[in-house]
Amino acid sequence: MNATIRNRNLALPTIGPRKKSISQTAICLLGFLVTALMAQAASVTVDLGLSAQNFTMAGSGPNAAGLGQYVITFGACTASNGNTNCTLSGSFTGTTPGFTAGTYILSSTYVGTGPTPFMGVEQAAGSNSFTLSFVPQTTISLDLTTSTGTVVVPIVAGGAFVAGASAGLVYNGSATCSGTPVSSCTVATVGLTAGSSITGPVTGSATFVPPSQSYYFSQLAFSGGYQTTLTYVNYSPQTVTCLTNFYADSGSPLLMPFTQGTISNRTDTLQPGQVIHDQTVANLSAPVAQGWAQATCNGPVQASVLYRLYRSEVPVGEAGVNAETAPTTKFVTFAQTRTGVAYANPSTSESATVTLSVISSAGALLGSTNINLGPLAHGAANLGPLLGLESFTGFVEVTSTIPIISLSLNAEVFPVFSSLPPGDLPGTTTLFVP
Repeated sequence: MNATIRNRNLALPTIGPRKKSISQTAICLLGFLVTALMAQAASVTVDLGLSAQNFTMAGSGPNAAGLGQYVITFGACTASNGNTNCTLSGSFTGTTPGFTAGTYILSSTYVGTGPTPFMGVEQAAGSNSFTLSFVPQTTISLDLTTSTGTVVVPIVAGGAFVAGASAGLVYNGSATCSGTPVSSCTVATVGLTAGSSITGPVTGSATFVPPSQSYYFSQLAFSGGYQTTLTYVNYSPQTVTCLTNFYADSGSPLLMPFTQGTISNRTDTLQPGQVIHDQTVANLSAPVAQGWAQATCNGPVQASVLYRLYRSEVPVGEAGVNAETAPTTKFVTFAQTRTGVAYANPSTSESATVTLSVISSAGALLGSTNINLGPLAHGAANLGPLLGLESFTGFVEVTSTIPIISLSLNAEVFPVFSSLPPGDLPGTTTLFVP
């Protein structure tokens, strides 16, 4: 049997020198396939070995259209703290590095300690395939454990299917039926027969997009006295790969001079515990170049850039800048005349209108300007020269019509400079209006 559930003031140039639905889901069985829309990223497929627990479907008779209905239990269940967790577990194999062999746990969790709330309905008369007809506030996840650690793949979260994940299960041929007698022990006949059930261990496969994390670097500069060092620390027990793309002020690819070549993007694979700390090898006397970068990693890392100024090839100032993990529309940081602000638009299709407003320490608006930032575009400036302010101390508000990234650097005693604390705020934050 088988079925499928389917600024020269600043170190900024001028921070350098100047400047789901269920309808999209198929679940079938003798086996089951839960499928959501696939994400735009490379997917991984693993084969799930024979489960140590049984997958059970209890028939509840035909609906008004004559299609069989089921109550579905995802393996062995235990109740704890008001919730019930059901699991199917076993070994898995695959061909993707990092996912070639290990163990899996397919778990479903629902609120309450009563019977399973998962229900399905036969897709067509006489078919062993079915669709979930009720997905309550539940979670379904697939934990894959290898020698490098555990990856958790969400399939259903908060009652909604997660894009990019699917799992297919198939009875291995030893399924049995019980309860009300059926003419043949198949998914189709059980669904039409209230009181009957089919159960047994299953095998199958799962396809998913590995969990990813984006890291944004608001300012990069090289030449003109500057070098930038890119740092990734893989503190996790699993291998992590990061793809980093570099962009110029215009949004076009920015060629960065590293030891491995002058490149606009790089791929770094970090083994568990590995660190990458790579400085550009730019000609310091060449004209300054600046921009920003975005990295996408298939696991968590500590990501940062070291922004360093040289004079006569001797380092005289630097700032370590932690990566931002999410764009937003509002930023607030301390500011004074030489403070440098950088900003970039991660959107590939939308332009942003960015407003920079400087407020004095007494709460008075000293100046404001609007900047149009095209898709993937970047800019940087020191606030005093930008707004024609000879001297001030206060703070700067950066707001945008769409989410952007932004960074401020303190340069009161340039060439000594430092990054200011992260200034990003939730988009819903109400800002002070002078």
